[in-house]
Amino acid sequence: MTMTSKETMTVVVPVFNRPELIRRCLDSIEAQTWRPLHVIVVDNASTDDTVSSVARWKETHGSDDFSLTILSESRKGAAYARQTGLDRVTTDKVMFFDSDDSMRPDCVASVMEAWRRDPDADIVAWPVAKHVGNGKVLESRAVKGNILEMHMVHALFQTLAYAVKTDCLRKAGGWRGEFPNWNDLETGTRLLLGNPSVIALPRPLVDVYPQEESITGTSYSAKNGLWEMSLDGMERSIRRSGRPDMARLLAIVSYRRAILAATYAKEGRMDLASPLYERSLLEVPAGKRPLIRFAYHWTRCRMRGAFSIVGRFL
Repeated sequence: MTMTSKETMTVVVPVFNRPELIRRCLDSIEAQTWRPLHVIVVDNASTDDTVSSVARWKETHGSDDFSLTILSESRKGAAYARQTGLDRVTTDKVMFFDSDDSMRPDCVASVMEAWRRDPDADIVAWPVAKHVGNGKVLESRAVKGNILEMHMVHALFQTLAYAVKTDCLRKAGGWRGEFPNWNDLETGTRLLLGNPSVIALPRPLVDVYPQEESITGTSYSAKNGLWEMSLDGMERSIRRSGRPDMARLLAIVSYRRAILAATYAKEGRMDLASPLYERSLLEVPAGKRPLIRFAYHWTRCRMRGAFSIVGRFL
């Protein structure tokens, strides 16, 4: 069945080696109170029985107003898989989800009702609830203020924290597989550089359950160079935008480089930290270098929240 109705939401879910967790994820999507709903699962070169697990789930689920498509993407990386799913979307609204996590039953309904109230909006965003163990739940930052700047600093637009009009995301360039880490940070920056209209919902609509095999791995320095690629991509997009606030946005990228350098330093990798820190200083005007120095040393001393201190002056 091909779904093209403007009232249909498509949910794209990349998956790699998650035969049990993907079923929990799909159960939570099927439990949505909103219909019609189309799900695209993109297997990202799994080496276990994930694909057969999804196929078995599909056999016992589905209806005229709920369908599931299974695709395959052999290039490793969630961004490649998300783009493969985006290429197959026929509805005018799309959201992306992670196979580890769960939607609350009214997630899609809350998003679509927001769009019914403001049909000209490009994006609907919401906080997420992160379950960190021992019953502790951390709620992500609310989407407010200067959304582009706050995203660049705090990654507000993590993958499962917003839905977007399909054409809006495609015009921004979609998902780029050359950025394997922090691809949600890079994609969100490109998306927000276009000044989209954003509806911010006040409460969490999804539950995130971090897994041991996180993208960070055991350390940031273990994947050095990959984080920097996304920051470089953000810088290029900002320069191409020609925005009047370009200098400030570039200073925020330098701030992010300094924070990453401080993280490398905390992990004992001064060989990685020092050149990145020096670069972060060289790429801002001399008058702003004390701010970058402060952010670096503040973070290296295991303190948090440097941007709240220096951000207004960058």
